[in-house]
Amino acid sequence: MHKKCPHCHEETFGWRELITLDSFSPHQCKNCHQLVRNSGWRQLLAPLVIVLIALAAMPLLEFIPPDKSVFLIPVAVIVLPLVLVLIAKPVKADNPQTDPAPFTPDPDNDKVILIQGWHEDEIRKILDDFVEQDLSAFAAFQIEIQQRFENSFALTFPEDIHPDEYICLINYLAYPFDFDLAGRSIVVAGKTTLNSDFDGLPKSLEGKKAILYLPENGDDYQLVYLQIEPGVTLAKSCNEGTWRKVKDAKLSSAVKSLAW
Repeated sequence: MHKKCPHCHEETFGWRELITLDSFSPHQCKNCHQLVRNSGWRQLLAPLVIVLIALAAMPLLEFIPPDKSVFLIPVAVIVLPLVLVLIAKPVKADNPQTDPAPFTPDPDNDKVILIQGWHEDEIRKILDDFVEQDLSAFAAFQIEIQQRFENSFALTFPEDIHPDEYICLINYLAYPFDFDLAGRSIVVAGKTTLNSDFDGLPKSLEGKKAILYLPENGDDYQLVYLQIEPGVTLAKSCNEGTWRKVKDAKLSSAVKSLAW
């Protein structure tokens, strides 16, 4: 019996993990390495279910000869863990707040963000709002706006930008606060060369060209996808620190047209 990780939705929690999974000591998913704990409902339901099973079994005891009652011990050993497994429910655990990974700005960086659908004054307002957020953990950065076509712009970073902030900015440009997206077709994509500053990526990907984008028809508005080449796609949430492989690239034709 397996249950799915609430982060990556892979069936990585077998019966052994489900028995030991509790509500107070998070475990890491084997696939995405995100923290998972057990829903607090098991803490409440487990004693109740065990008591109900015991009450239901008591009338049967009179039909069991005394010399055979010893066989109830292995039955209890099987039933109790089975109850714990059946009512276990893995849920997301709060990840401890960590400082950004060390970062040395590179003036020769090739990070760029391509945007389609916003006017220039709207982009400037979105960037101002983004910078006004609590970014004290990151180094100051400069953004240059270049118009490519009508309502199509490119953002570059002459003094570089921390990769974590770069990723969150791609997401924020697609889903900014206080902007009505109804009737708007907003497309955002990043292009860069990966290096060791991109925390959580395999070393084998350093030096590879990548595009970063928002998954098509996604329902998690914190996710950013990263594709190195067709068939190699990873995903990361802005409020989590681990990249995980995904099978469906969810790469829209609009992003392809903008980035290539």
